[in-house]
Amino acid sequence: MDNGPTLNLMNGALAFLPILVLLVALLGFKWSAPKAGAASWATVVLLALATFGADTNSISISSTKGLSLSFFVVSIIWTSVLLYNVVDKQGGIKVIGETMTRLVGDPLAQALVVGWAFSGFMQGVAGFGVPVAVVAPLLVLMGFSPVRAAAIVLVGHAWAVSFGSMGSSYYTIQLVTGIEGSVVGPHMAMLFALPIVLTGFAVAHIQGGLSSVKRGAPAILVIGGSMALFVWISASVGIPQLASIIPGLVGAGVGWLVSKTPLIGKPEGHGNKVSEHSEDAKPAKSDVESAVGVGNNFHLAFLPYYLVIGLSILSQIPAIKSATSGIFFALDYPALETALGFKVDSAQNYAKIALFKHPAPLILTSLALSYLIYLVSNRWRPGTLNVAIKLTYNQSISTTVGICTMVMMAVIMTDTGMTALLGRAIAAGTGAAFPVFSPYIGVLGTFMTGSNTNSNVMFGALQMESAGALGISSVTIASIQSIGGSLGSAIAPAKVLVGTSIVGLSGRENEVMRRTIPYCLGIVLLVGIQAWVFLTFFD
Repeated sequence: MDNGPTLNLMNGALAFLPILVLLVALLGFKWSAPKAGAASWATVVLLALATFGADTNSISISSTKGLSLSFFVVSIIWTSVLLYNVVDKQGGIKVIGETMTRLVGDPLAQALVVGWAFSGFMQGVAGFGVPVAVVAPLLVLMGFSPVRAAAIVLVGHAWAVSFGSMGSSYYTIQLVTGIEGSVVGPHMAMLFALPIVLTGFAVAHIQGGLSSVKRGAPAILVIGGSMALFVWISASVGIPQLASIIPGLVGAGVGWLVSKTPLIGKPEGHGNKVSEHSEDAKPAKSDVESAVGVGNNFHLAFLPYYLVIGLSILSQIPAIKSATSGIFFALDYPALETALGFKVDSAQNYAKIALFKHPAPLILTSLALSYLIYLVSNRWRPGTLNVAIKLTYNQSISTTVGICTMVMMAVIMTDTGMTALLGRAIAAGTGAAFPVFSPYIGVLGTFMTGSNTNSNVMFGALQMESAGALGISSVTIASIQSIGGSLGSAIAPAKVLVGTSIVGLSGRENEVMRRTIPYCLGIVLLVGIQAWVFLTFFD
């Protein structure tokens, strides 16, 4: 019996059909992610039963595996968004943002510190459009035009997406590829150094053209180098959930220091001037400065994130890791074999959630400690938690359903041999040039769904199969899949819509996308060339 479906034109077309359905539903019919995901899941179920040798039992097992994988990821999403909403309702996000904007006065430095480094920090904290929603208005208030502000943040935050949202996209690529985090994390971080620096140059170019690129080049290299170093350190020491938060803060701090030195030359002319209507755009004075809440105290505002960072570091202490290694939640799944002979090994402790290491429990613990500290110090605003929970539900439910349906689709494709079939087809079609094209597959997934996490779910296994068929490093290909998906956030319509709506550009999304697309596609091309060079000469 053959090991899985035969590679031919008909089988290849049928294997691609669930992805095509998802593409058409999202981009053609403009369906929501849950609706499009459900349609693609239904398509793959019918194909698996009718053509690829699955039965109802194997479909049920694969779908349940998909839900287990989804729970691992969406628990990070829900808790990180909840923590963000609590901090926001306590007045903390406003204080953190205003503190950052006071650090620098030069427009180029503002673009780099706020639009590049600080937006990366915000991506690490919550993600899912939060950096665009928070940072774009700050740039407008600092004097940037709405189109320029939105474009700067969209391109500027893209470096932080894979390790952002407390590592949700990173954990997804780790889970769907089966590569240990200790292997793929540092490798991905190393390959991220180039796009981190390139997004800085792109932000400078959006801010002021070639003149800003020239005068900002030394500063960009210093800031970008420091962020790249701390991305690698965070991934290497076992705290990948902080590999956007810590580098973002380091970048903002280094950027502030650099802005006080000759590394950023004198701006030509008078820089950005705040428009005469900018006062109208400022948010009304709220009770942030009242006795209830965090007031104007940055450290109180940042307290929950201090705790997240501290607990994450504590969880990596060898004695604590050893003592808590056996405390986790996970399910086991049996081996499967289709009627066509495609075999799937049994899975023990699938999508394991370690209660003293997984980001969700650490975030909830940080939230509980923050609540106690705010309560004891009379800083807790009554009703904050109820409002934050409702907001989190409204913000996360659609993403959750979309992820669940897409993950189930992806797991069924993998467990029935469809993904392996497509991988062989892509390898045959691209040959030695595959590493150059590989990150664009990641971009496509994010463009379709607005999520690097979803992109990794949809295409992570496919990239692995292609790498295996070509006999090249699966670790490198998995890394650039996620890097491509991360950079694709700059042009994802879902995120562009957030940026345009928040700065009053509804209906003018095309203006912003015209700005961001060349930077995204150009940087991704260089990422692909970097991967090809690495695989050809060093791997």
